[in-house]
Amino acid sequence: MNLEGTSIVEGSTELLVPLVISEKGPGKVQGRVFFNRQMAFNRDVSVTMFHSVIRPRKCLDAMAATGARGIRICKEATGDFRFVINDKDSLACEYIGENIRRNGLENAEVSNADLRCLLADQVFDYVDLDPFGTPIPFVPAALQGLTRKGILAVTATDTASLSGTHPGKCRRRYMGNSQRNPFLHESGLRIMIGTVVRMAAQLDKGVTPLLCYYADHYFRLFLSIKDGAGAADRSLEQLGMMSYDRNTGERKIGEGKMGPMWLGPLMDHEAMSKAEVPEGLACAERTKQHFDIWKEELDVPFYYETNEIASMLKLSPPGRDELLAAMGGIGKVSRTNFSPTGFRTDRPLEEVLETFRSIAL
Repeated sequence: MNLEGTSIVEGSTELLVPLVISEKGPGKVQGRVFFNRQMAFNRDVSVTMFHSVIRPRKCLDAMAATGARGIRICKEATGDFRFVINDKDSLACEYIGENIRRNGLENAEVSNADLRCLLADQVFDYVDLDPFGTPIPFVPAALQGLTRKGILAVTATDTASLSGTHPGKCRRRYMGNSQRNPFLHESGLRIMIGTVVRMAAQLDKGVTPLLCYYADHYFRLFLSIKDGAGAADRSLEQLGMMSYDRNTGERKIGEGKMGPMWLGPLMDHEAMSKAEVPEGLACAERTKQHFDIWKEELDVPFYYETNEIASMLKLSPPGRDELLAAMGGIGKVSRTNFSPTGFRTDRPLEEVLETFRSIAL
């Protein structure tokens, strides 16, 4: 086999990738087989989830391109699982086959099929969707191809539509209303989860987030899917609308025009408490920092942005440690994955503003 490409090492996995690859952002498709170097952190999180949080047996990397995600999981995570690494492009499958061979994997196999056909013929404990752009057209097939208690993992790079930049596109793709705001990536992520919840409910399936987050230029979801009308109804009960007042900074849940969106927890803290970041990842320090934040992050929608409050009060923002300490004196507080200058608290806005003034004046 004489494939054109470049050998790289990501984590502890050797990969043959095309000569032209994307280095940052969602990138542009150049050539038939796509590889984005910036998604190494995304793949690190997947390896960590398999290493210590989730235990599926039969797994599908449905739109694999070079096969980087599935192959890294097979090489770097522990567990008794097997991956079908699929792409409908025959050239992509040549890269996948070569990368399986290079890493000496016995728990991975190549598949060259349209994912809808594959998921109509087989069921999996874990299905991973990582398309270029919106994953929504592929979600119904993935839901139907899961076992009764399966895990659906989804990446979406069209964050602008979900976060208020293109509200018309959000209505068309995600059946929700988005709005620009200081916590736009959280509201966008919650709209996306809400869309998957409604699609799953149509199939009498319930959805529970294991870990849902925003990073770089994408949203990433790990969702536990459970069959049953009761599970579907319980998930639907956690959907709702919200409003944001630009003048006062007030966030009101249960009313407004933004949504429908998921208003429940963005992660399963019991499951995440078991997470252990393995050695040798591509972005080891960053991955550890994020898991540390996820383990402590409060289940309180929506976070506050320090600069947002400082602007409202016309004050200079205090240091984060000072602010967290002050907020911890009046209630629960935590950092948030969504912003290095953001924080979550269970206290109402008026108390947040009062505390902010007391340390910023």
